[in-house]
Amino acid sequence: MQALITFFIELCLLRRPPQDLPASDVLLAMVLVTDLIVGMLVGMTAGLSWIEGFLQSLVEVALMLTALYLTLKQLRLAQRFVQSGTALLGSGTLLGLIALIPLSLNPTGSETTDLATLGAFLLLGLIIWGVVVTGHILRHSFGITLGQGAAIAIAFEIFAVTLVTSLFGGA
Repeated sequence: MQALITFFIELCLLRRPPQDLPASDVLLAMVLVTDLIVGMLVGMTAGLSWIEGFLQSLVEVALMLTALYLTLKQLRLAQRFVQSGTALLGSGTLLGLIALIPLSLNPTGSETTDLATLGAFLLLGLIIWGVVVTGHILRHSFGITLGQGAAIAIAFEIFAVTLVTSLFGGA
């Protein structure tokens, strides 16, 4: 387990590519469950109920994995799905756990404090880093540049936030 955590840390530091992960459906399922739990915790920390946080996380993960699979299939690279999906979910889990820290400073609250402002800046930095990490994973998965991967990550994030907001309201 520690080797897996170390791998995801190194992946988020752009030191490891997703193809270094074993192509394991069991590992993908484990990381999927963990990512959904962390997504629920992030939602709860941001002020959502546990069910809203879980459902939003579920929609975003389903959208991400579907888009990843369809794109890899279109590029005739479907054999990369398990490793790429595991890498995206694992890095998302790690970054989600880290996001609990700035979110606990209440950067989305109505009251502006120095701690909330710090939390907002830390959260913004984490979002930017998440785009870079996703770009890194997509670069290796699709055989594109880091910039192209980051652009895809930004476009996907805008689409996902728009969809989740339209489905669940402004939260």
